[in-house]
Amino acid sequence: MIDDAARPQEPVTHAPKRIVIASFGSLGDLHPFLALAVELRARGHAVVIATAPHYADRIAALGFEFAPFGLDVSPVDPVIIQRLFHTARGPDYLFRTLFLPHLPEMYTALERICEGADLLVAGEVVFAAPMVAEKTGLKWVSVLLSPISFLSSFDPSVLPPLTRLGTLHFLPRFAQSALMGMAKMTFRRWSGPVHAQRKALGLPFKANALFEGKLHADRVLATFSARFAKAQPDWPAGTVQTGFAYFEQTTAHHAASAPDHENGKHLPVVDEPLAHDAAAADTLASERTAERLREFLNAGPMPLVFTLGSAAVHAAGDFFHVSAGAVHRLNLRAVMITGSADLRALESARILTVPYADYRTLFPFASAVVHQGGIGTTAEALRAGVPSLIVPFNFDQPDNAARAQRLGVAVALPRRKYTRRHAYYAIHRLLRDEGLRGRANAFGEAIRAEEGTKIAVNAIEELL
Repeated sequence: MIDDAARPQEPVTHAPKRIVIASFGSLGDLHPFLALAVELRARGHAVVIATAPHYADRIAALGFEFAPFGLDVSPVDPVIIQRLFHTARGPDYLFRTLFLPHLPEMYTALERICEGADLLVAGEVVFAAPMVAEKTGLKWVSVLLSPISFLSSFDPSVLPPLTRLGTLHFLPRFAQSALMGMAKMTFRRWSGPVHAQRKALGLPFKANALFEGKLHADRVLATFSARFAKAQPDWPAGTVQTGFAYFEQTTAHHAASAPDHENGKHLPVVDEPLAHDAAAADTLASERTAERLREFLNAGPMPLVFTLGSAAVHAAGDFFHVSAGAVHRLNLRAVMITGSADLRALESARILTVPYADYRTLFPFASAVVHQGGIGTTAEALRAGVPSLIVPFNFDQPDNAARAQRLGVAVALPRRKYTRRHAYYAIHRLLRDEGLRGRANAFGEAIRAEEGTKIAVNAIEELL
């Protein structure tokens, strides 16, 4: 039986426990785990965050105990990012080159970090987590951020190598099951290091341990809204669908204010670096960035917002130049969140470029958001209740884009078709579609009423 976000939301009082939260990935991947960490700490638990060393300063600024874990790979290295976002070879590079060759030392590090812990909470690419839990007897929670993580045969996902097929829902069920089965079999090709590590630990052989490990936890959390993707019969028994877990950044960073064009209110625009690492952010004039953003928002109609999140932004190619051309042709205004790239040459009276911005406080002031479809960016656009043009690059992004388009709150445009002409027509269509705008607004109201973080932490505490 699948639990969902209708679960009782009142927390149960528990004695304080020591909980290790382990995560790899971009800021969009890390933020939901930080949301869980903040809520767990508010309930009195001691939280250790185990993640890549380049996030150390960020974790320290939030006041959490930090444990360096995993590869010290720069999230802004353009060579790595370009390889990761190669549609055909990106996943193979992620598994075979970046992660799995280092599985033995990752296991050793995570086992050490978990000494004395009462619970482990881990993301799906923390491949050592299932083995640490199985070997030590430590209870653990698997957190799956996107619907594609389940590869459900009842709700087939759009797979990056097959994006030209679009949604697979038009296929008969047996064909859907066959394609999802083939996708799962791909993980077997990458499983050699997992088999070797399990054998070294004296753990039993599992044919597809790489894919299935994340599904065999003491508790599986699907941290996305049931309105975005419903629970399916082939999800693991006892999976808890929580809704999105939003990390509210205002507690750790200086805030400026931005106008509410509709209500005359002012909300914070937080100078949180969403598109590059903390060390680079320290060199930026963050207060000036917030001031420029505030002045631009005050100076005219609600702008478009263009962003590629914290990872794909480093494989942007001509995305922002194409976007600027479309903006000028449409005679609109735009904010472009460009990461560490210096694209000030694109600026004009109509276009402002900033290295970073807080999506939570900026997106509500956008006429529409043009983005890459990462689950974190998608969740923020859904919460803001604004239309999206989604230009997916790789991984879960094509599937997230297809789902948002099926819901009628977004338009999807393949990356290869993102030219000035296609961008112009897609944005023009998006802004003229009042039905889509109304659906996006209603969807945002519903999402804002959910309490994904609290529901997730309630489910975590049930294991303590």
